[in-house]
Amino acid sequence: MRRAVISVVSLILVLLLSTLINFGPNIQPVKAQQQSSGSFSDDFSSDSGAWQYVGSAYRDQTNQYLVLTNSSSDQTGIAFFRAPIQGSFVANFSFICGGTKNDGLVMFFYKQQYPPNLDYAASYGTNGVAGGRTGFNSGSIIPGYGIEFDGWQNIPYEFADIAGGTPNPPEDPNSNHIALIKDFTGDHLAWVDDQMISANVWHQVSVQVQGSSVAVFVDQELVLQWNGTQDRTYDGFGFSGSNGEVLCNTHIIANFSITTHDLHTPALTSSCLSQGSQSSFNVYKINGNLTFNGAAIAGAPILLSYSVTGGESWQDLTRAYTGSDGSYSALWMPTVTGSYILKAVYKGDENYLGTSNTVNFAIQPGTEQSVFSVTSNSTVTALFFDSANNELSFNVTGVAGTYGYVDVCIPKSLLNDTSALKVYLDSNQIPFTVQSQSYSWLLYFTYHHSSHSVMISLGTSANVKGANGVDLGYLENYVLLIVIAFMAIIIAALILAFRGTKKRTDPPEENK
Repeated sequence: MRRAVISVVSLILVLLLSTLINFGPNIQPVKAQQQSSGSFSDDFSSDSGAWQYVGSAYRDQTNQYLVLTNSSSDQTGIAFFRAPIQGSFVANFSFICGGTKNDGLVMFFYKQQYPPNLDYAASYGTNGVAGGRTGFNSGSIIPGYGIEFDGWQNIPYEFADIAGGTPNPPEDPNSNHIALIKDFTGDHLAWVDDQMISANVWHQVSVQVQGSSVAVFVDQELVLQWNGTQDRTYDGFGFSGSNGEVLCNTHIIANFSITTHDLHTPALTSSCLSQGSQSSFNVYKINGNLTFNGAAIAGAPILLSYSVTGGESWQDLTRAYTGSDGSYSALWMPTVTGSYILKAVYKGDENYLGTSNTVNFAIQPGTEQSVFSVTSNSTVTALFFDSANNELSFNVTGVAGTYGYVDVCIPKSLLNDTSALKVYLDSNQIPFTVQSQSYSWLLYFTYHHSSHSVMISLGTSANVKGANGVDLGYLENYVLLIVIAFMAIIIAALILAFRGTKKRTDPPEENK
């Protein structure tokens, strides 16, 4: 009997301990993430971290395109894609070459990386033929392939100083051509005369590189087809363009996308959740993960920044590094309420493509000592707490055809329990999940993106705070459980004592 009682008491204590643990801090896993896939796109509206800019190349945020050169002489601009590509692929982009004649640009692939100490400004040789090289090579061969859009005919002497190069044909085929080139701009494997290069209008291009073929479509028309064995020793991909001494034109790329079987695109996640208060500041934890196909990427630098201008300008927060499990974190103490955009950027390396992730984050005062916060992949506006009716409202907006989510941190100082919580999306009540954290409740729900109004009713339940600001309602749960635990132990001890006394006073069976 004694063993049975002890077992019952042990079971009670285990259950109570488990309950106490569940009342402790519990951070919900992040939900916003970019999924790994074989595709990548970039409209250059923000820094994707996918490109290494060299020479005159840069991202024009205002016009949302990639500039290789502007209207200045002797310029070379190169944009290297950070992900290695050695398999088959399909690349799509738009381009424009300014002026009636221009030196053109190249989309290169299976290209050797340029030497890090290469002086582009001094690599044009005595002939001053920066334009003729289009950034595809220097004074010597740099192995790789390119799709050339050339609006100027270079003559034989302009290829004469390329070390190891044998031009084919001896000069450029004509003054307007699209060509597949190899190793340097003078070696044309295939070409076609096309007057569109210098038309000073936008063109849409699709380049399809398969195991033994290359096809180029311009404005949905097949303009170049080549079949043959390709050397895939190198894995460089990108764009280059240049201006010589005579012509000074812009060379611009926009609306880029690529699909390939071996594009190593990591998944980067991020979130921002309330951690309670320290002094007069509310502390928030920014955290997330960096993985590829579910495997952690350790030791990677994650650049964290925020914007209060809707993404027009950014303020650096810190640089965090991923741990062995691919996770990163940082504490942030914003000193004012309002709306923010938080951005996490991984620049990439020789093995992985750079990527970024943004979440919208808004803070609204609840009382003098408590605030609400909303984290979402939607744009959050009109965040407001109606203290008279105990209701939090805001609007969410996102791209149609995608899913949105919201994480809302509700202070426990304003909500004793979640039994009365209700969430309405466009006046329709919707399901949600809620988790307990140290100082707040974490409420989560999803929806189809468009424009929605959200209203969260807290009911009429509220905690009471002591004079020192301690959340008494929250502590009552612990006190109650501790009292129950002690009562269970006392009852069990009394039962054991009673059983022992009864055994000592009852006479032995043989003396009856």
